[in-house]
Amino acid sequence: MKRFYNMEMVRVRAGAVLLLAFSAALGAQTSQTGQTDQTGPVVSARAGQRAPQALPPAEADGIHLSLDQAIRSAIANNKDLDVSVNSAEIAQFQLFQYTGIYDPLLSANASRSHNDTPVSTTLSGVNSGIARQDSVDAGVHISQLTPWGGTYSLGFVGNRTLSNSQFFVVNPSITSGLTLGVSQPLLRNFGLRATNIRIDTSRYSRDASYQTFVRSVQTTIDAVEQAYWDLVYARANLLVKQEARTISVELNRITKIKIDVGSLAPIDIVQTEVGVATAEQDIINAEAAVGSAGDQLRRRLNFEATSGQTPIVPTDEIRVQTQNFDLTEGVRVALTRRPEILAQGYVVASDALLYQYWQNQTLPQLDLVASFGKNGLAGRSVDPTTGVVVNSNFFNAGSQLFDENFRNWSIGFVFSYPLFNRAARGARGVAEFTLETDRSRMTVLEQDVVVTVRESHRAIVTASRQIGAAAKGRELAERNLDAARKKYDNGMTTSFEVSQIQNQLSAARSLELQALAIYRKAVSAYHSAIADSLDWKGVRIEGIPEPTPIALDLDAGGARRAAGTPPAP
Repeated sequence: MKRFYNMEMVRVRAGAVLLLAFSAALGAQTSQTGQTDQTGPVVSARAGQRAPQALPPAEADGIHLSLDQAIRSAIANNKDLDVSVNSAEIAQFQLFQYTGIYDPLLSANASRSHNDTPVSTTLSGVNSGIARQDSVDAGVHISQLTPWGGTYSLGFVGNRTLSNSQFFVVNPSITSGLTLGVSQPLLRNFGLRATNIRIDTSRYSRDASYQTFVRSVQTTIDAVEQAYWDLVYARANLLVKQEARTISVELNRITKIKIDVGSLAPIDIVQTEVGVATAEQDIINAEAAVGSAGDQLRRRLNFEATSGQTPIVPTDEIRVQTQNFDLTEGVRVALTRRPEILAQGYVVASDALLYQYWQNQTLPQLDLVASFGKNGLAGRSVDPTTGVVVNSNFFNAGSQLFDENFRNWSIGFVFSYPLFNRAARGARGVAEFTLETDRSRMTVLEQDVVVTVRESHRAIVTASRQIGAAAKGRELAERNLDAARKKYDNGMTTSFEVSQIQNQLSAARSLELQALAIYRKAVSAYHSAIADSLDWKGVRIEGIPEPTPIALDLDAGGARRAAGTPPAP
């Protein structure tokens, strides 16, 4: 009688289905750091600069997609990255906005006025009983804030006045004036810290936003890896379940033959039919898992709704070459490079600036105020002795600002202090405890990062051990089924026992596939945890402004912490 199962066929099909780690020597392998020699994609950190990338054209069985293509498509098309890059762009424009405090202010004015005033005395110099005066004023001023908190202004003014009073020696009279004024705080609002508070804090906010964008790219890469290997496992597991159904159908066929020839009782067919039904259920569940995994990958790739029904066919195999990762070095790298820690460092540094600012605001207000100017005069005048009329114009008045010495100057101090000053003192208290809170958050964040790195490293070690155990379990299940098959051919066992052993073999194959996928996912999670995913995949981010340096120190445990006090200007 023909045997229902050939052990050699088991091994050949299992090798084709599992895509085991033993083919790891084929193709390019990663080093301990996981970095490949391929040139990776470039991601723009500027809004609207990421060029969309089309997916490969669909083939008969779906869209064939490698892991590298999936990562490139995700970082080009994923809309989640738009959220973080837009936030960073907003912070960049806020910084640009606050630097406008140093923009010079240019102003100009021109006006004309006329006054008719009734007079009650001849001392007014008019005979008509109405004193008339017509004036034209014009001026140009420029002012600017200085980095030390003071302001300077330079102004040029001109005036033309015509009166009907006989007492005016020059009528109409034309005057000009040039004045330089300075106001400099000496206590409150003195210095770069107080002047640049919004600029410096917004610069830190911008740098923190770009670190958030970097982390978004890293997270996207890891999410694509996780979804990709889930889909690879789901499709391979579906093949395992389909193979198990084929074997169950073959066992059912052989059992029917044995019943027909009288070597088995008719009741034995029930168990083989149960095995076929169970295999069908496993296939249904496996197909659902494939659909779910495919949807998760589509979400990461930002698939259009119209292509949602097109299946994704991953082309990368689950090839595994176990590696050793240095946990101590990984923790050090994570604490140095994790964007969340760097972003929190900028938050702490910004808090320190705000505390220094409000500390300054508790001081009295003492300003130095000074000005210096020159004056000029021109117009129509009559010599009372000779009666000669002299006419001069505005340019004559303007030249006197430099030729003559009609000076005016002033210097003084302005002092003010709000009694109790509770507004500034309260704000200083808020800033102080906000700083301490964010420092504590930094410590908690570092502790969480260390735990994440240790867990991801432990996951790699565990998955590596599970691969060997799963491979051994699958090998023993194959041998067990081979033995059961021989017994069944010789009538020494029942179809029930053979079905049970076949189910065990199917489960062992699935476990081995799962162990391989878990290992690949664990390696990706580790690189994400230590924040070197970009180097690992060769991804470059362009367009990030030069980050502002902040003071960092090492605590007793060797972790890098933001000291909260930026370098002195």
